[in-house]
Formats: sequence, C-alpha cells, structure tokens
Amino acid sequence: MKESGIVRKLDNLGRLVIPKEIRRCMRIKEGSPIEFGLLPTGEIVLYKYSLVGQVSDYADDFVRVLGDIFNCVIMIGDRDKVLSCHGISKKNTIGAKLSMDVLDVLDSKIEYLASKKNETTIIPILEDDKNDYITEFIYPITIQGEREGVIVLADIRGDMNFDETYIMATRIVSKFLSIQME
Repeated sequence: MKESGIVRKLDNLGRLVIPKEIRRCMRIKEGSPIEFGLLPTGEIVLYKYSLVGQVSDYADDFVRVLGDIFNCVIMIGDRDKVLSCHGISKKNTIGAKLSMDVLDVLDSKIEYLASKKNETTIIPILEDDKNDYITEFIYPITIQGEREGVIVLADIRGDMNFDETYIMATRIVSKFLSIQME
C-alpha cells in the first residue's frame, strides 16, 4: 500500500476528509460512492465504488455480441476505467483509465460522434492511448440521472460508418445496463 504521509482526525460525527490530492488522483468527486473494507490485518481500506462494475457479466456479454455483429472495437467502462472490451487487446485495455476527454464528454451530458472522414476531432479514449481511431462513438450509461459509465464504439480499420443502427443499438445496451443497476 502506498502511504501519503497525510494524517486526518475523525470529527465528532465520525467523518473523515479524504485529502484533495488523493481525491484528484483517484478521480473522486463530490457524491462519489465509496466502499469500506476491512483487511484481515485490521486495516481499513476505502474503494472507489463502481455501479457499472456491478453488471460486468452483462457488459462482457454485450461487448462480445455487439463486437461480433458490428465488427468494431467496443468498450464499456465506469467513470474511471475500462471494464470490458472487444476487438482490441484485453491485456492492454481492461483496467486502463479512461482519458480526461472521455470524462469531459460524460460530464457534458451529450453523446459524442467523431470521424476523421468528417474532419471532426477524434479524442483519445484511454490515458496514454496509442490506438489510431478513424471513427468513434461515445455514449453515456446513466443511472438514476447520473452519468456513471460509458459505451465506446471505435473503428481502427477505416471502413466503418456509425449510422443510426449503431447508435440505436448502443442506446439500447446503455438503457439495459442502466435498468439492471437501478
């Protein structure tokens, strides 16, 4: 475990302030769910709780089905990292952090469609992303009004056109995952 050297005291209501540096590093914002754990050694551990992570079995199934049908890169992630993927190296992608650009798209409460063919801005999907995307579609997973995750469709071959069929299928998967988590 990495120690920060920061010590905090509990207040009279038993609350503890998580230092800003740690919140920023872990992408924890106001209202983020935190899970408490207790190790056998007696140490208390705080985890950033992922609502989307609770349906990872469904996410695996959906990326496999959509990937097989659409023959493109598919990723499903929570607000922090990729949970499931298809059409791209799982070893390098599962658990990889989403880029700040993707989080900005989530926070803007819009879907994002970009293509080099249309000269729209392609954004990196992952931090330190080495992939060259030709077209990408980013769609939020909304749970009880909050943007908690993302579905990404991406073309790295240059032969895809994400038309209304792709967009509608992505919306259906997002809605299904949202319902499973409510």
